[in-house]
Amino acid sequence: MCLGQDRSLIPDNNVYIVKKDAPGLTVTKIENKIGLRIVQNGDIVMKKVFIPDEDRLTGVNSFQDTNKVLAVSRVMVAWQPIGISMGIYDICHRYLKERKQFGAPLAAFQINQQKLVQMLSNVQAMFLVGWRLCKLYESGKMTPGHASLAKSWITLRARETAALGRELLGGNGILADFLVAKAFCDIEPIYTYEGTYDINTLVTGREVTGFASFKPVIAQKRSRL
Repeated sequence: MCLGQDRSLIPDNNVYIVKKDAPGLTVTKIENKIGLRIVQNGDIVMKKVFIPDEDRLTGVNSFQDTNKVLAVSRVMVAWQPIGISMGIYDICHRYLKERKQFGAPLAAFQINQQKLVQMLSNVQAMFLVGWRLCKLYESGKMTPGHASLAKSWITLRARETAALGRELLGGNGILADFLVAKAFCDIEPIYTYEGTYDINTLVTGREVTGFASFKPVIAQKRSRL
């Protein structure tokens, strides 16, 4: 909650830049993450932080203005799991052809081929959905529902692809040395951040049906008499 100097509530559509040396601002690095450790996340605490009006972003009058920036981020986030999944597929494809068991390459066994083909199918489908999202963005036709659908569906398929890749490597699939385990962990935060899978499906559902289901509809009490 932000208050003005006269103690009045500042509208939510105002956006301010908070300088990192502002008195009362504390940022603590979040440690012990299992995935996306290259990203530096922090717990942000603001206690009686004063922000001058000159640090307010001009031209931001509603959340729709903020949404223009987030739109680019949503497109980018949709492509991250695609790249990771392609890497997982390449590692598994090479591993299955090089490693032998019972006198034959692992790639020669039926169940391994089935899983590998499922991974390839996922990667190609994810790529096409990402490509379509970029085309919609370039033409100015992308809606929040388009971006949310792409992000939620792609990360769901990426999760499946990572799990299949980990299975194909057997015991080595839980070793960071073979990289698939690291990718497996990186998929999890991507599945959750920039809007969880569940919330993104609701954003798309709102566009499809016209009903916002983020909050439950409180049914009116009616007398049975």
